[in-house]
Amino acid sequence: MAPLSKWCVVTNVPVPALAPLAQCADLGDLWVHHRGPAGTALPGTLPFTLDVRTLTAPSAAPSAAPASTLRIDGDAVTVRISALNEDPVYYAANRLRGSFAYFTDLLLAPLVLPALGLPVELTPGVPSGERATLLRGVERLRHGTVSRHRRADGGWLRESTDRHDPVSDFRDPHRDDALAAGEAQLDALAAEITRIREAEPAGAGYATLLSGGIDSGTVTYLAATAGLPVTPYSVATPWGDELDDAAELCAELGLELRPVHLSEDEIIASVPEAVRWLGVADPEVVEVALTATSVQRLAAVPADRVVLTGYGSDLINAGLYRPFDHRDDLIDQVLSAVDRTRLSNELSNRMPLAYGTTTHHPFWAWPVMRTALETTPECKVSAGREKFHLRTAMGARVPEQIAWRRKIAVHHGGGLQQGVMRRLEKETGTARRELLYQACFAELVDRAAEGELEPVDPWALLERAVRRVRAQ
Repeated sequence: MAPLSKWCVVTNVPVPALAPLAQCADLGDLWVHHRGPAGTALPGTLPFTLDVRTLTAPSAAPSAAPASTLRIDGDAVTVRISALNEDPVYYAANRLRGSFAYFTDLLLAPLVLPALGLPVELTPGVPSGERATLLRGVERLRHGTVSRHRRADGGWLRESTDRHDPVSDFRDPHRDDALAAGEAQLDALAAEITRIREAEPAGAGYATLLSGGIDSGTVTYLAATAGLPVTPYSVATPWGDELDDAAELCAELGLELRPVHLSEDEIIASVPEAVRWLGVADPEVVEVALTATSVQRLAAVPADRVVLTGYGSDLINAGLYRPFDHRDDLIDQVLSAVDRTRLSNELSNRMPLAYGTTTHHPFWAWPVMRTALETTPECKVSAGREKFHLRTAMGARVPEQIAWRRKIAVHHGGGLQQGVMRRLEKETGTARRELLYQACFAELVDRAAEGELEPVDPWALLERAVRRVRAQ
């Protein structure tokens, strides 16, 4: 199934280019363009609120981490960004004209900016600052931001505040017993998986992206032992795989492993889509996303399966740590990793939403994150092993070789990243692969200006991007 991006735009000027692409509500002082999941529509009466993650009315169920929302009144729009900022909201304004727009897809900028009276220009070099994007004049709203525009004295007044960042509260972790900390995290993960099951339709099938590591292995174990009908899928690439390790856990749980063999060309062809859904050109971020993008693009997992991943654990459990001399160093590393991911869109729902699939990252749920951030560095990294606390707890549930094996995760670089780097250097003639990712984004912007918001032919787009790089 070809992807169809889902998004919402709220602006105080008409955007004619969006009219053929989405449902449009003319509210007098505001225009709302909405292309949500199949079968959804804008509410018929004001005021109404949309959950940025689902582009539907927010759930009434209580949440430990409220989602980002868009609230539209007749004469005001209020955007609240969650503390985790999983799914971005972008903002642009022409202060001389008093025009503004909030939108949930960066690739809409070539259609939105001209309506505001602004040029469409790429940001030169690497964007700097937590609000910066690849397009000049477009900012990404910061986590914890509340931004409101309201009618006042014949014009529009913007009020913007940044709420307290709860992540900053974890500089003095107190969970100092490895087994107890690991057990607490498993309890939080199990509760999150239960929450997911209760929110999904009865009879839903589940899939996990299973490597040989402790993160996806823990999620698979907890899903299976909770009675979910789960099928694990494991990715193999020309540069390595973990099929044997994944199969070992599946045998322990009585599950059938489904291998997904990705060719080099299939992975390289996923570069434009990875850049498209991320909206960034940072090499590490793009390359981490290539496995999941390939799996989604090639429909390797049936679309009716609810996908559970182990993504996010490395960030909160010190899975990709640098050597440290003082406990504060590792605390800073973990909090910095969380902060960067709130800007990278790695765990965004934009790609699954476009494909009509459902993906959850249980480690990135606030109760799980809280437990991990409360855990001391000495529990996370000990005896030369990362995620020591998680392995200690899982060691009471699965054989030692499963809980404690050493591995290099295929989705975090290793052979895959090196293979991609070699291929792209051969194609472009430079080791600076960020130039190719920036060129891909430039090509995507050009196509979006013509109303094509999803890359139809990745190879044609890649070839033009390579020509851009070689011409520099």
